[in-house]
Amino acid sequence: MTTVQAIIALSLLAFSGHAQAVTPDWLVGCWETTDKASKEVWVAETDGSLIGFSASAENAEIAFYELLHIQFSKAGAWTYTAYPSGQKRTVFTATQMTDDSITFANPAHDYPQQISYRREGDQLFATIAASGGKNARSFDKRQCEETG
Repeated sequence: MTTVQAIIALSLLAFSGHAQAVTPDWLVGCWETTDKASKEVWVAETDGSLIGFSASAENAEIAFYELLHIQFSKAGAWTYTAYPSGQKRTVFTATQMTDDSITFANPAHDYPQQISYRREGDQLFATIAASGGKNARSFDKRQCEETG
């Protein structure tokens, strides 16, 4: 093996190990706003991807819902695909990720162009915004109360 081949092999191993070591699995669970008007549920799939569902109610009616999918793409990045009620799907690509936060972006989308999640203990902070954080809307959520 040449030196160049060895460097490439080590780089690929390092990258693939990092990609699998840092995953957004901290999103898994049921999350709700304090007024319980909005819930978001994430489950982990065996391939490491996450499937989510979000719904918001207003006047005892479902005002908005969407299916969500987070997966590690063949291109080597985490993607967030939203299937909002009555609209076309939109794919966002991760631009920043830590052990407890992730930001996705799609500058070509009308709004939002950025979607961010950050977890602190039993709290989940979600923010949608236009590019550069403009017109941001934040959704502070806690783990859902168990019902028996």
